[in-house]
Amino acid sequence: MKKLLTFVSAITAGAIGTASAEVSVSGSSNFFYAAGSGDANSTTQEDYMSVVGGTLAFAMSTETTNGITVSGSASVSAATTDVTTGAGAAPANGGLSQINFGMDGMTVTLGDINNAGSGTGEGGIVTSFAHVNAARLTTVSAAAANDSAMDGIADGTGINLSTSIGAASVDVTFVTKVGSGRNSLATTAKTTGYNSGYAVNVGFDFAGAAVNVAGGGSQAQVAGVKNDSAFAIEASYPVSDALSVTFGASDGTISGAEEDNMFLTAAYTMDADTTLSVGYAKGDNTASSVLDKATISSVNISRSLGGGVSVFAEYAAGDYDNAAVATSGTSLAVGTKIAF
Repeated sequence: MKKLLTFVSAITAGAIGTASAEVSVSGSSNFFYAAGSGDANSTTQEDYMSVVGGTLAFAMSTETTNGITVSGSASVSAATTDVTTGAGAAPANGGLSQINFGMDGMTVTLGDINNAGSGTGEGGIVTSFAHVNAARLTTVSAAAANDSAMDGIADGTGINLSTSIGAASVDVTFVTKVGSGRNSLATTAKTTGYNSGYAVNVGFDFAGAAVNVAGGGSQAQVAGVKNDSAFAIEASYPVSDALSVTFGASDGTISGAEEDNMFLTAAYTMDADTTLSVGYAKGDNTASSVLDKATISSVNISRSLGGGVSVFAEYAAGDYDNAAVATSGTSLAVGTKIAF
């Protein structure tokens, strides 16, 4: 409570100063070539593709006279895996949608919030690009095998609080309108969508494993439509100095559909610069008694060359069943990533 009162006093008393201000710039870039086969490449899709992209990120920060750190960020990015983006598409601007206040072990974020625990229960795909190409080579829109039911349940304009209670980390989000961005106002807020989104994520150690448990929900604004609700769990265990495994799962009711998924990944450090990762993900989505299913298996081997440069080779195979239409795709990809 003392931390929260300090934050409130900083806002209401106009205590934010400019004792020190900093702006930093970072960036990344990537290139990959992917080739594969699937049900669609013989009729409508090329069986290979090359993509280049990257991101330029700006981080801004200052500190008040009473020691509260205030920060924000902005970005310019060119899609790195979005195969639907045309060759002439311009880079997209992002950020400037949050203000972060850091104080005494607690962070409070105001603005466009990515809900607490959004990534809990999500995973199983260890490739950066191969799974995107594999999905492109299918004949129907590929369902997501690795998405957690927690994703987006409390995304929108609101407040997030992140702190620790004893040995546990706690992350809490509340948003007024789910799906809103910099402004939560919607003229149809009482007749469409979901309001009062909340999410809680708790992280702790248990029997040597790092565990995250998340839950959340939101209120439907349409009569007769179910409220959203979701639960997810994830645990990562270091089997040895070189091998770690991670398991996760989620279940929920999202936009009237029943969703669930599970995943398993393993990462093996072959040497100081080389890592081998394998993953498996499976997801189901049932809406109006129609079941969509998806599974993806993936393998990635990456090697650091130093200076933020790495190279990788990866493979992914996806099997999908959307509205009783079965389709599949596979892909191999090689490429490089650079962090500036």
